[in-house]
Amino acid sequence: MADYQEYRRRVLYRRWRRIFITLALIFILSLMATVLLLWRRLHPQTEPVDAGGTLLELTLTGTGWDELSYVRSRGVEVLSLADGSTAMDFRMASVPSSDPVELEYFNTAAFVGDSLTQGMQIYDTGLPDAFYCAYKGVGPNAIVNGTTCTRADGVQEIPLEALAAYKPDKVYLLLGTNVLTQDTDHASFLAYYSVMLDMIRETLPQADIYVQSITPVRPEVSAEAKHAGMYRERFCRINNDLAALALEKGCYFLNLWEVLADENGDLKAEYAQPDGYHITPSGYAAWVEYLRTHTVRTHPVTQQTPENPETSAESTAPESAAPADSAAAALGSPSGGAVTDEGGD
Repeated sequence: MADYQEYRRRVLYRRWRRIFITLALIFILSLMATVLLLWRRLHPQTEPVDAGGTLLELTLTGTGWDELSYVRSRGVEVLSLADGSTAMDFRMASVPSSDPVELEYFNTAAFVGDSLTQGMQIYDTGLPDAFYCAYKGVGPNAIVNGTTCTRADGVQEIPLEALAAYKPDKVYLLLGTNVLTQDTDHASFLAYYSVMLDMIRETLPQADIYVQSITPVRPEVSAEAKHAGMYRERFCRINNDLAALALEKGCYFLNLWEVLADENGDLKAEYAQPDGYHITPSGYAAWVEYLRTHTVRTHPVTQQTPENPETSAESTAPESAAPADSAAAALGSPSGGAVTDEGGD
């Protein structure tokens, strides 16, 4: 009888040991799977772009403004300096001053933007001989979503298709004022801007891409409810992120505040239209001079020869300079000459 009890005890012992080992293995495997999931969530891997689809098809799930989230591809340590600025300060990320280029340098450049960029096109103090994808009231989402936009001359086009057809060797971007009017989070703006830069790079892989800072405004602009988000401190924060994004994407950043802002960081009074955020002809002259002295010469200046000499002769015939108010009228601006977007944006 004693032998039977000993045998039974040993059988039960082995059975419970097997059960214990099995449960321990299940627990260890579950723990390892949980750790792996957490690791992948904290350290996401960038998937390669499928050659069978475009960046737009692979990135967007809809056309809403708030459907994208911006995630920086790498961490950046912010270092404080003695003057109070930081390593993420957009003033430090700007292209340094260089020898001035001739105006012909911009004949092979494309300017992408909103009504602020349209002013560069229509005022003779700007750069009227450059190529423009400039449309009133747009933001980077219009470029990303392939929206049909209307130029100052009334022609409708899809911005990225127009850029691809022209094939510029330099692209100057200035977008944001129309979607930053309210004092809300600007993560969606950065997300669309990021995708826009990727799409332009995919379309024009050899072009130099310049990201221009959001321009300063007069301090009274944010007093209006419809422009509550257009104030100096917020635009500085946004420009910090734009500068970081430009460097992250291998683009060049241009700090327009160097030439357009006063000592307080507001748009200079002599450069401001009555609405407080659009630019006067004299402001565009200063803007052009800044662009001339902040370039990265990776492409030689080429003189484009027109196919039809007669057409060229007609197009270069001297004409009287259009006054500022008539140029502004081409954009449907108020009598004061201000170039304004619909709805004041």
